[in-house]
Formats: sequence, structure tokens, C-alpha cells
Amino acid sequence: MEINVNIKDDYLKWLHEISKETSTDKEDLIKASIIKYVKEYKLRKAIRKYTDGSVSLGKASEIAGIPKRLLMYKLQEIGIPLNLSESDFNKGMETITKARKLKKSS
Repeated sequence: MEINVNIKDDYLKWLHEISKETSTDKEDLIKASIIKYVKEYKLRKAIRKYTDGSVSLGKASEIAGIPKRLLMYKLQEIGIPLNLSESDFNKGMETITKARKLKKSS
């Protein structure tokens, strides 16, 4: 797919400068910027839906496109408490118990 974009001269100058300093093709810089923006948007959307209670932690991690543990870390990092259900808590405890048993048997 091809997309044409008009960019103000000031931004084009910066794009050129960044391209030279990082030895990165301008097109690659633009692609990387778009990908970064989409990932950040997906994460913000997932966090918003999780905090308003419309999705579970698992569904939020799917929306964000990241593992549940990473989402939990990011939520903790920005000070959002986890809304764990009893089921989520029990699954976590089971995982810890299994990990401890594996550690003892090694």
C-alpha cells in the first residue's frame, strides 16, 4: 500500500537531520514512527478499556498486542491497580505453586 503525506518544511528538515545522524533511510524513519504511534495507541486504548472495567486484563493485553505480564508491569508503572477477579487470582496462585514444585524437584 502506498500513502502520500504532505509534511511541513520544518518537519522535513528534522527528518533529514535525524536520517543523517542515525544513518537511517527517511522512509524507514517514517514507517518506524507510524508503527510506534499505533503500538502506543493500542496500549492506551487497552488501558482505558481495562480501567473503565469494560474488558478483562487478558482482553486488554490482546487489544494492546502484548503479553499479560508486560501489561501488568506497564499498569503498575503508571500507578493503575490491577482489578483481578477471584479466578485470575486463583490462576496466579496455581502458577506460583507449580513453579515452586518445579524448583524443588530440580
